Order: sequence, then C-alpha cells, then structure tokens
Amino acid sequence: MDSNNHTRSYRDYLESRILGAHPVEIVALFYQVAIDNLNEAIAHLKSGDHLARSAAVTRAEQAVHELLIALDHSVNAPFTRTSEDLYRYALERIVTGHARRSEEAFREALAVLTPLAAAWADLKSRLCQEPAEQTGEPEGRQDREETISDPYAAYRQNPAAAASRDWSC
Repeated sequence: MDSNNHTRSYRDYLESRILGAHPVEIVALFYQVAIDNLNEAIAHLKSGDHLARSAAVTRAEQAVHELLIALDHSVNAPFTRTSEDLYRYALERIVTGHARRSEEAFREALAVLTPLAAAWADLKSRLCQEPAEQTGEPEGRQDREETISDPYAAYRQNPAAAASRDWSC
C-alpha cells in the first residue's frame, strides 16, 4: 500500500513539474528520456533480458515521437524539416536495433540524439535561468532582453495549449 502511495505521489510530483516547466525544459527532458532508455536497451541487449529491452525501446520511441509531434511546421523553418528527418532516422535506427538486436543501430540513434540533447541543454541553461539572481542584472532589464532575444517567446503566449497534452502514463 505504501508503495502505491509513493508511486502516486511521485507521478503527481512529475505531472506538476511538467505542467509548470518551460517548453525548452520539456524538450530537454524528452531527449534525456530517449537517451537514457537507449543506453538501458543496450545494457539489456548485452544481458539478454528481452522483456526489459523491449520496455526500454518502447520508452525511447515514445520520447522521440513526442519530439517529432512537438515540431511546429507552421513556422516553415528549415530546422523543423531537418529535425523531423533526424528524428525519423533515429526512430528507424531504434526499430532496427530492436528487431535485429543490433547495438550498432542503437548507437547510431544515440549519435543523432546526443548532440541535439546537448544543444537543448545549453539552450535550457540560458533561457531558464533564475532572473536577476544568476545574472546580477535588474529583473526588468533581463525581461526586456529575453523578450527580444527569445525566438520561442510566441510559443509561451498560450500556456493552455501546452497544458492540454495528457502527460499521464
């Protein structure tokens, strides 16, 4: 019973954290989920635990699918098409790695996702800083600069759209 309460409390915590997170934090989280689960799939491939490998592969695929779904093609930016191609390639390598029990295919997916994750982590660290405390600038000045330099500011104008996704498992 305590285990169920703990699990439920942890899920509630995660849900509230995700709903309150900056969109860049959520993207970075999906990359981390995909990478962690691919590494787990490789470990299970080596140990021969087929069921655990399958579960890890499924979680990695779901994370990459979320990244794919999150792309906004309405802005018609070249990077959305490039990102889509990279995500689809990573998904294809994940499927191949699972079907053929190929560590090399899993590593190819990791080779695509890892540098992208690093770039998003860097973006997250720059955009999601605590105002004034970490930069030493007055709050008003930093807010103005973020509005000017943040190309994703328009995406945060409608927080209800981000909250409409069902993040429960």
